[in-house]
Amino acid sequence: MDKILACIDGSRSTASVCDHATWVSQRTHAPLVFLHAIRDPEADQPVDYSGNIGLGGREALLERIVDEQEKRTKLLREQGRALLDDAIARVTAQGVTETGSLLRHDRVVAAITELQGEAELIIVGKQGHDGDMVERHVGSHLESLIRTVERPVLVAPPTFTPPARFLVAYDGSEAAEQTLQLVAEHPLLTGIEAHVLLVGADTQSNQAKLSAAASQLSTNQRRVVTSLQSGNVSDIVCDYREANDIGLLAMGAYGHSRLRSWFIGSTTTDMIMRSPIPLLIMR
Repeated sequence: MDKILACIDGSRSTASVCDHATWVSQRTHAPLVFLHAIRDPEADQPVDYSGNIGLGGREALLERIVDEQEKRTKLLREQGRALLDDAIARVTAQGVTETGSLLRHDRVVAAITELQGEAELIIVGKQGHDGDMVERHVGSHLESLIRTVERPVLVAPPTFTPPARFLVAYDGSEAAEQTLQLVAEHPLLTGIEAHVLLVGADTQSNQAKLSAAASQLSTNQRRVVTSLQSGNVSDIVCDYREANDIGLLAMGAYGHSRLRSWFIGSTTTDMIMRSPIPLLIMR
């Protein structure tokens, strides 16, 4: 069975990632695995002191440097294991029974990319360790992750609230149709009220697209609400979310052509930055 892969780093998003992971695991009945990736920035850029000291002193200093790096790596491993243990304890207390943990010495995007084949869904925090003190900061690895992985990604905000309704931003394009199909079939959203928002002109064609989208989403014991509005996509989506108490936004990720990647990529990143609710990014 595919797993839910939840990525934690000890930042203030960690507790929220755990709570979102609990919710996802319980709704999808999938086992949950936590991943913590260790990367020591100091180890990436070793300093060469060999030209500044004599041969004997150089050898002694190099031994000390190696020893200090080994000690630092050991401490990072111990810290990582403690973090993973705490995460498992938190979700176990909330009723999750199938859990596991992985500690990797790698960059987080590389680690996730390697493991994604076994993942049904990947959960990451909106604000990672690098962005804890930056307002509306998208974690430094998040955009790269979304562009790289081929699995759905749930971006967790700093706090968790179970969503009573979700929103799909829809434009009737081929990519939007694929996103709609993935959303309709995904067990995570079964039974949750769906809202479909099309930002565009009020034409018969767009009304027909909305009607078809509603029909596709009306399975799985789900109520569907549709809306057609015109204006700036990001502004309309954010205003609609606030007006209708939307608890989760589902959308497609970046495109593949250079032009499409620029357009959809900028919109996706903007929505990540502006949204205080979880984002389910489908691939």
